[in-house]
Amino acid sequence: MKASSVIACIVLFVTSSQAVAAQRTAEAPTLRVGAGKVDVTPSQGELPKNNRGVLDRLFARAIVVESGSSIAALVTVDAGGIPDAIWQAVTAQIEKELGIPTANVLLTATHTHSAGAQRGPDYPRKIVESVRLAKEKLTAARVGYGTGESYINVNRQIIHPSTHRWWEGPNREGPSDKTVAVLKFEAMTGEPIAVYYNYAVHAVITGQLDQVSADIPGAASTYIEDSFDNRVVAVWSSGAAGDQNPIYYQQTYDLRDIRTKDYASRGVDISNAMPPGGEGLDRSNPTVARLMKQQRQMVLSMGQFLGEEVLQAMREIDRLDAAVPIVGRFSTISCPGRERTNDGRAGFEGSYKESGPVEIRLGLLRIGDVMIGAVNAEVFNPIAQRLKNESPYKATMMATLTNGAARSGYIPDDASFGKLTFEVLSSRLQPGCAESAIVNGILALIDKSR
Repeated sequence: MKASSVIACIVLFVTSSQAVAAQRTAEAPTLRVGAGKVDVTPSQGELPKNNRGVLDRLFARAIVVESGSSIAALVTVDAGGIPDAIWQAVTAQIEKELGIPTANVLLTATHTHSAGAQRGPDYPRKIVESVRLAKEKLTAARVGYGTGESYINVNRQIIHPSTHRWWEGPNREGPSDKTVAVLKFEAMTGEPIAVYYNYAVHAVITGQLDQVSADIPGAASTYIEDSFDNRVVAVWSSGAAGDQNPIYYQQTYDLRDIRTKDYASRGVDISNAMPPGGEGLDRSNPTVARLMKQQRQMVLSMGQFLGEEVLQAMREIDRLDAAVPIVGRFSTISCPGRERTNDGRAGFEGSYKESGPVEIRLGLLRIGDVMIGAVNAEVFNPIAQRLKNESPYKATMMATLTNGAARSGYIPDDASFGKLTFEVLSSRLQPGCAESAIVNGILALIDKSR
């Protein structure tokens, strides 16, 4: 073959390849992303009885992602939980006004124990507004996934050294996933837009202060946002923290003990119950004042440590995609229920009678090869670990306290039902159903999303 013919063939092949690539690029959905946040701190009139004001502000944070004809929203609110009525009102408005299907919305609570119970008429509107702001800022973008490790959580199911019964405390040998899963969104210019991060720890540090606070999730997101001069929105995702406490929690134990002794001095035994807030603590007592000061410091410290790990994971993400599928799915599982007939927080056998089945809402949001499984309850950590181990996708995480609130109470893994902890005793689920039903249910949603 003549050299000129060979060159002509090569040119034709390269030209054809370029045309095919250009056609594929043109056909591939182009990702667009926007982010926004709105203050949802309760007003003075909405604060609970005995509340002592606002320590730090509460927010609804949202990321909207659009790819081709598909659009979804990742929304997290600094709240103890998302009641079904709120979830229904918010998602219905998002679908009607913003065109984002309910199945494509993940509405998550950070589970801060210091949010109060604000439920004013403007509350759903404020959450929707965060999504509206995010959608208004949609711009061509890329997304990347990475992970880090943070050691600020610890399993909280222990045998008490004195009573030799199950109790709440740091079990450093117990199951505890240290993974921080991170989704980074940036504009095509490389400018950061948002980050979605998933971690398993209870937001309970400020629970004894009787002040409104976003706790660790708020401190971490604020630290991340400040690191980018507030040009990004950092959206917390509640991992499976049903059995996970902050690793440094001693001030809370000490304050609970002070409250318990105060009640005992008045002839009331709350030694095997959760001490109520607002009573039993003399804030003029130097010990109480010191412990509370340390708690405020601890929230900032833990937020900084977790925030730094998120930032490190973001820096290490080297693959970002601009063409990714977006798929949302819902399903409901049902497990046999039970109703407890005796009292006691932990350490003693519970007695139960059968009750009606408990429904648990599952969800899935797929963004490229990242699978975010959702459960509308507090889930024990081993269940999420099992999901990740059995998922065909490496980038799999579990967002709990998402899309409403099941009446299950805590959802222990099968092995934990033998432990007489307060989470297990208070669960409204009979043993042997929920773990496999949740894992298999989300895996089925993953399979349908392909």
